Amino acid sequence: MTGWNPSAKGKALDSSHREKMIGYLYTSSAYFLWGVLGLYWRALDSVSSMEILAHRILWGFFFIFTLMLFQSTKRAAFFTLVKELRVNAKQLFYFFVASLAISANWLIFVWAMIFDHILEASLGLYITPIVSMLLGVLAAGDKIRKSTLLSMLIAFSGVLVITYDYGRIPWISMALALTSGVYSLAKTHIKADALVGMCVETLLVTPIALLLFMFLHQTSSVHFGSAFPVTFLLIFGGILTVLPLLWFAEGLKRIPLATIGFFQYITPTITFLFGIFLFKSTITLLHWIAFSLIWLSIAVMLVSNRK
Repeated sequence: MTGWNPSAKGKALDSSHREKMIGYLYTSSAYFLWGVLGLYWRALDSVSSMEILAHRILWGFFFIFTLMLFQSTKRAAFFTLVKELRVNAKQLFYFFVASLAISANWLIFVWAMIFDHILEASLGLYITPIVSMLLGVLAAGDKIRKSTLLSMLIAFSGVLVITYDYGRIPWISMALALTSGVYSLAKTHIKADALVGMCVETLLVTPIALLLFMFLHQTSSVHFGSAFPVTFLLIFGGILTVLPLLWFAEGLKRIPLATIGFFQYITPTITFLFGIFLFKSTITLLHWIAFSLIWLSIAVMLVSNRK
């Protein structure tokens, strides 16, 4: 009979705690980088949003494909998945929807940063989890709890206040939340390793990026190669696009999804603070009321998810 070994149990607990801490570090780093990337895109305000998007896709694909090539198991999984997608139309559809949704999300966010719609972008990032839940209810038939419904209604009230203040629907906020929600919904149907899946996603939209380059080149509005700083920033922007996605995937391996939900508000909070203190965005009383309602809806959702 094997005796109880307290030292082995202690080591197992230490290992579990260490993995959890690593997961926290990966996840918080991913959301922090997503938040500060707003400053990065502002530094490229002389470049069109379309050209930035094209470079994010192309250099992001190049970076992630290179990473994958140096890992034999990932490389084999990628080529196996590509073969499967040739006969699995359903999986290919979900990959294509995810690719288009995340590309549109990148484009809208960059455009919002460049043209001073920072508070709208922040609002969109705040309501993304709520829109994702709503899409889950409508498209996937997920059950909805009373507390979740209350959270959605409070958030919707906040959007109505912003709509009244602007005199129009905050389409940037809604578009960011919707594209992110569609991406998350599509990803739930994709069965693939995180790195391999991202490689396929960027590969699918690479032809679109190349078409954008051809169009921009014909209109003589390409900035790539015009000056070293701009060229370097465009190339490095592709790496910064996929890096937080990889960190997020590593964090997801180590901590529960419910715990990650607490980290996802780092990004919109950073964006919100940038808008107020760095870019001096005008914030009215109705803005504060609207954001207060959004923050209340988030608090209701987080508390209900812990029960």
